Amino acid sequence: MLLRPTNLGNCLNVVAFTACTFILAVVCTILYGTRAEQPRLPNLVKEVLPAGRCQCESSTVFTCSSCLDCAPHQSHIRANTTAGDELWSFSFQRDANNYGLDEKQCQTAFPGLYEDLERARSHREATGNITEAELGSFTLTKGMVRALVYRSELYILETFLVDNVNREKAVAALAALHRALVSSPARATIPDIEFVLSVEDLPAQPNKPIWSLTRRVADEELWLMPDFGFWSWDMPELGSFSEVAAEAIHSEAVQPWERKIEKLVWRGKVTYAPKLRHALLDAARGKPWSDVGQVQWGDDASFQKQFLGPIDQCDYMFIAHAEGRSYSGALKYRQLCRSVIVAHELQWIQHYHYLLVREGPRQNYVEVRRDFADLSEKMEDLLAHPTKAKRIADNSVATFRERYLTPAAEACYWRALIKSYRKVLDFEPSLYNSGEDGKRSGILRRGVRFETFVYL
Repeated sequence: MLLRPTNLGNCLNVVAFTACTFILAVVCTILYGTRAEQPRLPNLVKEVLPAGRCQCESSTVFTCSSCLDCAPHQSHIRANTTAGDELWSFSFQRDANNYGLDEKQCQTAFPGLYEDLERARSHREATGNITEAELGSFTLTKGMVRALVYRSELYILETFLVDNVNREKAVAALAALHRALVSSPARATIPDIEFVLSVEDLPAQPNKPIWSLTRRVADEELWLMPDFGFWSWDMPELGSFSEVAAEAIHSEAVQPWERKIEKLVWRGKVTYAPKLRHALLDAARGKPWSDVGQVQWGDDASFQKQFLGPIDQCDYMFIAHAEGRSYSGALKYRQLCRSVIVAHELQWIQHYHYLLVREGPRQNYVEVRRDFADLSEKMEDLLAHPTKAKRIADNSVATFRERYLTPAAEACYWRALIKSYRKVLDFEPSLYNSGEDGKRSGILRRGVRFETFVYL
């Protein structure tokens, strides 16, 4: 006997169909918003766009102005001279490219640079030291490298590098670490350590003691290391970081502050952080002070028209900064310019971010809300007070280009990272494993030296 479907059954089918249709529409809308490279998005699309991987309730506030206060009045130390009476202090012209500053010079030259290392060390002292079992308890994921510093030499034990971009970033980060090791004036004092680093923008395992490019406030287990771009970055008009810095300095000879374009410039790919970056585009659209635009990497004609390299952006008085999939590696290049950096409230921390000062006599950037709602107000204030704007730009150069972003500072940080990490390492790393390698028993060497790894 056949049964007729009930009215209730019909209603349930209609509700299910409507719900599925609604969910599909929302998914399609989000996909369109996150992948479309249109300068304008319908309001409905912008409303449903996810904010991304951020913790909007915990925007980072850097309170390290006291560290900056130390720098202009830094304590002098005795130089290692025969006479023994010469006092040493950091000089940009003399010391910026000196990878071999000793530990006392590093501490004197860069107060505040090691804040996150102190945080990470204190956290592990409170929760327990890093054990060999803990380091071996997790599997490497994309962009990770397991490595060893043994008798001041760098060995690569294991990698998970899925493509050439992954490998380039890993080699660059490891090369910078290797440079800091071999340039140390006291190589015999460098402790042995075993560690895991990741060159991915997004930390895949933030609850593990991994060396990372960036972290959020809640990612207390991560240890911050310098961005791979400090070595070099294979991108248009980039290259080695010190080379870009030299170009920025040279550009000021032909484009001093008084001749800069009195506009806010920004170029970037909106799909890396669609909600955030579309907010910037919307806030700046149609403003007389705006040269804010996007770059479409897949469209050669649009790319050639819109692209501005880091030195081109130095021609502007004001440079906007917006985070990407996590942090944005472009910030350090923007800080090479004698321009005012205008950045939203940051969610992602890099190793030197503690030197950012958003107000006061040492202010070195301008902070706006994360939705850029106060961008116009901040820009109008800067344009109305050119002396204030120049002071902020000068402070930025003095803080970053001429001190904390120098090759000397990078090398000092790498060595400080090794020593801080070793203090909470609960085992003695070894270059050899016990076992049989087919030739010699009991002396199976682990990994390969970095100098050999770069050829593999």
